[in-house]
Amino acid sequence: MQEHVIAKKYAKALASVCNAENITQVYSIYAEINKMFAVSKFRDIVMSPIIDNTSKLAFLKSLVDITANSYAEKLLTILVKNDRIYLLPFVALELKKIIDSRLNVYQATLYVKQELGQDSLLNIQDKLGRKLGTTLKVTQSIDPTLDGIKLEVTELGIEVAFLKHKFTQELQDFILKAI
Repeated sequence: MQEHVIAKKYAKALASVCNAENITQVYSIYAEINKMFAVSKFRDIVMSPIIDNTSKLAFLKSLVDITANSYAEKLLTILVKNDRIYLLPFVALELKKIIDSRLNVYQATLYVKQELGQDSLLNIQDKLGRKLGTTLKVTQSIDPTLDGIKLEVTELGIEVAFLKHKFTQELQDFILKAI
């Protein structure tokens, strides 16, 4: 959790000095590096206390063309110098959020018991996007224990849920209050 907070500070600082094009370039560079974190040997090299920071920086620069963007190079140098290479995936994620918020595009997650069809998903995406005045990218998450449907847009702090047990509980409360 703390990694997200620290990464957000780095990403916001970078966004405050960069234009949209530079932020997109930095994100694409860091997204490439982020993919490499899936390889255990890569993680072993960049996280190793035995290998000095200069060698780690040279290794990272050899993997991606980082010289094209001085902002990406400077931030990478700062992260390596301060032994915070592990923050690169989090910084990439925060940069993606900044880019999306500037473009007014947000990620939504739809939790359902069984998979919905593509038409239903696009319908939800379009209608809710129009209501919110934004563009939504909806992804599904299958939860077999869920008895209903729930949609979350975390960046906007929105959660819409229709759950069977909650509906029956509210109906019972309403009936009891009416009596």
